[in-house]
Parts: sequence; structure tokens; C-alpha cells
Amino acid sequence: MEHDLATPDPVTWYSHGNTLYGIGHYEGAIVRYDKLLAVQPDLYEVWNYRGYALAHLGHHQEALASFAQALKVNPEFALAWHGQGISLASLGQYEPALASFDRTLKLNSRDAKAWYNRGNALVHLQRYPEALDSFNRVIDLTPNHYKAWYHRSRMLSNLGHLEEALTSLNHAITLKPDCYYIWNCRGTVLRKLGCFKEAIASFDQSLVCKPNNPDAWYHKARCYALQNDSDLALSYLQRAIKLNPSLYRALAKIDADFHQLLESQSFRTLLHKDH
Repeated sequence: MEHDLATPDPVTWYSHGNTLYGIGHYEGAIVRYDKLLAVQPDLYEVWNYRGYALAHLGHHQEALASFAQALKVNPEFALAWHGQGISLASLGQYEPALASFDRTLKLNSRDAKAWYNRGNALVHLQRYPEALDSFNRVIDLTPNHYKAWYHRSRMLSNLGHLEEALTSLNHAITLKPDCYYIWNCRGTVLRKLGCFKEAIASFDQSLVCKPNNPDAWYHKARCYALQNDSDLALSYLQRAIKLNPSLYRALAKIDADFHQLLESQSFRTLLHKDH
């Protein structure tokens, strides 16, 4: 039977709110938390839960207000600093998000999620060596975190450490063999290393995991173009463009890997044809 929200029962509101939060019914959880906070506005844990519920719903500005209330009551509450960082990052405010994650980690240096989110914020700020350090810290704390291994490889690749990036990707694949974007990234690194046959095999495996995967088709096309196989390059590029015309036409127009196709009428037609 539904609890009467008009009845002043804070324990029940808190219990019901957490139950609803736990099963993903965030709107209902917020209603219970609001009832409780109207009676006891100094419950920083409840403000924190309310903030995370709002963040799950995509209401990040409102979530920030909740986290601010939690931190007003308890400035040393790491979970609220973390939540504030998540919402700031979701709003594209990466510098203040980074400051929030740093505050979280000052309070709890073994928070793997905070290290991971810190790494992502640093990626957006193009601070790749620091991001790499953050993902390494995630791996130290949670060695089977396949996304951390994947992002670690991306940072290594961005820094020019291709062999290390490939080793990291190979490990990520052992942890999550059905992850299409890890196979894509592995193929990209192999293409940069000039290992076109192995790169194509990685893109093929990515397509097994996710057939409608334009990035894999596009990078296969690049590999064949670099091997001067114009027919296959055009065929796979067409597959990518069919799935996402605006993006892959724009990329192909400026991609040096397709330079040898510039004189091809079929290539020019493909880049300007309306589908």
C-alpha cells in the first residue's frame, strides 16, 4: 500500500526514498527526500542522494544545488564533492569538475570512480599525461576495469606510445571481448603502426560485435586506401557514409589516407552524392 506522504514519518520517507532510488525510480525518490528535508533540512546524506537522483534524470543544475546544500552542512563529505564533479562535467564545466574530483580524492584517495571521472575531465581538457596518470590509478585500484584500460590506451596513443597502447588494448579485450569500440581502437592503433592486415581483422571483429558500426567500416576503408586497393576502400567508405552521411563525408574530404583517391570520379561522386 502506498505510504501517505502527508504523514510526518521521516524514517519511512527516507527508507522509501532509498528503495525507489535503488530501483531507478528517481522521481519518486526525490518526492520522499523533499518531504524529509522539509522537516529536517540539515541531513546532508539526503541532500546528496537527492543530487544523485537529479543527476540520473539529467537535471544537473538542480543536482548542483542539492550537492551544494550537502556540502554546506558537511564540507568534508566526499560523495557530494564527487556528485558535484559529475554534474559539472556533464554540463561541460571541466575545470571546476576537476577541482571537485580533486577534493573528493583528497578526502578518499582510493575512490576508483573519482579517479576515472577525473581522467575523463582531463581528457576533455586535453591534459593527456595527467589523464593517463588518473587511469593508471583506476587500474591500480580495480585491475579489471576494462574502460580504464581502454582510456589508458587512448592516452598512450595520443602521446605517441603506440606499442604500449596496443598492449593496453589487448588486455582490455581479454576483460571485455565483445566491446566493439575497444576493437575499433585496437584497429586504429595497428593502422598507425602500419599493420594493415591485423588492423582490418580488428575492425572485422568490431563489426561482429556491432554490425551497424560506421567507424569500423570507415577505418577499414582507410586501411585499404593506404594499400592502394581503391575498390575495397570505396566499398567500405560507402558503408560508413550510408550509416552516417554528414560525419563520414566530412571526414573523408580532409583525410590524408584517401589522398590517392582524389582523382577517382567514384570517390568524388560518393562524397557529394545525396542518399
